Formats: sequence, C-alpha cells, structure tokens
Amino acid sequence: MMFAFLVFACLFMAALAKDVVITVGGNTTSDAGAVFTPQSVTANQGDVVVFNFTQGNHTAIQALFASPCIPAHDVDTTVNGFNSGFRDAGNHSAITILRVPIDNNNTIWFYDANTCAEGGIGGINVNESSWETLDGFARNAIRLNGSEATSPTTTSTKTSQTTTAGTTSQNR
Repeated sequence: MMFAFLVFACLFMAALAKDVVITVGGNTTSDAGAVFTPQSVTANQGDVVVFNFTQGNHTAIQALFASPCIPAHDVDTTVNGFNSGFRDAGNHSAITILRVPIDNNNTIWFYDANTCAEGGIGGINVNESSWETLDGFARNAIRLNGSEATSPTTTSTKTSQTTTAGTTSQNR
C-alpha cells in the first residue's frame, strides 16, 4: 500500500512540473539582450528550463551576479553550473536544446558568450526587490567586460579579472 502511494505521489509531482522555454538566438544586431527571449523567467522547484537554440551560434552559461561573462564554476568551484557550449543553429536549420532542471527557487544568472559584454544575459527566478536585479546584472556585464571598459582604470580592472579567471579568456 505504501509503495502504491509513493508511486502515485511521484507521478503527481512529475505532472505538476513544467517546461519553461527560453528561446536563444534573437536578432542581437541592435540589442544584445534579445539573444534570450524572455530574458527573465520564473521556474518552480521540479520545473525544467529549456534553452531552445534557434538561430546563430550562441551559448547559455551559468554565471554569478558579481562575475558576469565568466562561468560560475570558474569563479566558485562549489557551483556545478550549466554550460551549453556553442550551439550553432544556423538560421533555424539545426535547432538544439539544453534542459536545466530547477532544484530550488534561488536566482540563477546566465549569459551568452558572444553577446554578454553587450548585455546578452538573463536570469531565472530573479528577485527584482533585492539588490541583485536583472538590470544590475546587465550593467555588471557591460561595465566589467564590455564597451564601457575604455578608461585605463577600467581596463586594468578587466585585465585583473581575466587573470583571476584563468582559462576563461579563451572561451570568450
């Protein structure tokens, strides 16, 4: 009897789980943030976020808020973050997906290696009432890695981050 209840409970929980789809590969010519549509999603524990690569050659890589554009695991080895690698979908001709199971309701930050420095970022379960907002993550990505890094002071900060990150500069 207990076994039947456990099977029923597992099936019931699986039925409640849903796929939350993020399309990867929007037109990033004028807006790098368009690489992920939507740029922010909410997913419950047990749900699966599906990155659907539909156009171009992009990535979906987990990052930390304070270190955008660097894989989370390279910054904190205790984080077993996701990294799709480059997925060349061409022009809708080779669509691939990356499935990321959600095991808690914490915020998960991610980026595209090609467009991160211009704001090609996104988030799962972003708490906009905290100090770690989606806009703040985009500003960090641009400020630390992007086109605003033009002054000598900013350039030296960027260089020290690249040195700290080790081999990640090869992955950009």
